Amino acid sequence: MTALDAFGCGCAAFDGDNDGWQDVLLIADPHPKLFRNVGSGHFDDVTSASGLTAETGDWGGCALGDFNADGLLDILLTGYRRLALYKNVGGLRFQPVTAEAGLDPSNSGIWGSSAGFMDLDGDAWLDLVILNYVVFDEHSQQYCEYAPGRRSGCNPKIYPPEHGRIWRNTGQGGFEAVPQEQGMRDTRGVALVLAFTDLDQDGRMDFYVGNDGVPADLMHNLGNMRFENIASLAGVAVSDDSSAVSAMGADWGDFDRDGELDLVVSNWHGEGFVLFRGLGGKLFADCAPKTRLARATRNRMGFGAKWVDFENDGWPDLFFVNGHVYDNSAEIHGPGVPFRQPSSFLVNQLGKRFIDVTATLDEEVQRSMVGRGSAAADFDNDGRIDLLAVDFEGAAMLLENRSETKNHWLTLDLRGLPPNRFAYGAHVVGKAGERVWLADVSPASSYLSSSDPRIHWGLGELNQLDSLSIRWPSGAEQTLTRIDADQILKIVEKEGSP
Repeated sequence: MTALDAFGCGCAAFDGDNDGWQDVLLIADPHPKLFRNVGSGHFDDVTSASGLTAETGDWGGCALGDFNADGLLDILLTGYRRLALYKNVGGLRFQPVTAEAGLDPSNSGIWGSSAGFMDLDGDAWLDLVILNYVVFDEHSQQYCEYAPGRRSGCNPKIYPPEHGRIWRNTGQGGFEAVPQEQGMRDTRGVALVLAFTDLDQDGRMDFYVGNDGVPADLMHNLGNMRFENIASLAGVAVSDDSSAVSAMGADWGDFDRDGELDLVVSNWHGEGFVLFRGLGGKLFADCAPKTRLARATRNRMGFGAKWVDFENDGWPDLFFVNGHVYDNSAEIHGPGVPFRQPSSFLVNQLGKRFIDVTATLDEEVQRSMVGRGSAAADFDNDGRIDLLAVDFEGAAMLLENRSETKNHWLTLDLRGLPPNRFAYGAHVVGKAGERVWLADVSPASSYLSSSDPRIHWGLGELNQLDSLSIRWPSGAEQTLTRIDADQILKIVEKEGSP
């Protein structure tokens, strides 16, 4: 298969009708599939009535955000020479508004990959980052020979890179392009994955761009829609052995509970995945070898990546979906490099090391597939995070978390002041004694996918947090005390709150 054939697609978990249950969006050709969560572990296929069949194309990725501040999550689709923005009009019905919103339905003839909504200029309106991959068309070389008589899709390095774009939300129902010289021109292109965070806690959201086999980008927000690429200075451009990462999946999380967010990135088969530990001051160091993550993942090709506290013990674990890009990979690289691969479940042992527990799970959970996108959400609202994984060859896999545990948990559903009603970019810190939890509201991560925007923390044996501090996207700060565990807590920012 060609590089385009192997690219795959993503998925999303989001509450499209504000009923408190996370619905499912599966990206597909010729149009996405939408499933309404009706509770009790059941979903209804509502695609035909959703309006999402209006635009057909070779779709790959998705992003969710309330771009017009009406309190409903809208959908952006990316694909090969395709782009679509769907406005949520209520009742899980969507209306295409791509051109009307100032976006190009052809994506300027470019191969789009991951995307995400986030307020980047501090005006509270959600802007857009849309990543692009490489220059590829019918005139491009389609196949390369990796061994005598063994051909497959070519390495992306043989194609000219495409650069991503930033789109500023005008606040008038549309977007305008931010000049490339304000940041994205300094990226390396060949981009696959996007993940937002506020690196220096200055109230301006920054973002990581994972690229395919070339050094990564880390875009530091300077304000006024200007960005500088600090990936090399920060230590996230390459892995610990100075190798560029084939960054198909990425996600932020504080795995060692030291109050600094860390970045996990999946990688090419044989290389081992990467874990950049936050050192503070916009500095990171790859600790994948030390934590045994690199060893545990060396025989996998990773795509979707998510931090998930499987058993709510307070230590974020890791979930990856895996699968090769060469359908004849075993012929090219040998029988130890299969095309279809099982997902990876790695348990965090007190922030010191990761243990692969995949082999202890049910056979159905271990099934091999051509894994691509993934999302995490508490679909049944029972306090245990469930998982959604895309099999590029067949049906998606929805994994219900049935971990038997007495550990406590807390889910935070933050709602900000309009226009940023879903509080994208809010930074939250929980404390209990010397223990700390932290997270940003930012659903874009994994690979071509978007997850439940609610913040979920496992609390272990604790049945209460001492304090919960929120820095809202507006800049307002709020602190709550004595927060009881085992609840989905909806917190609404108040006008003029301290």
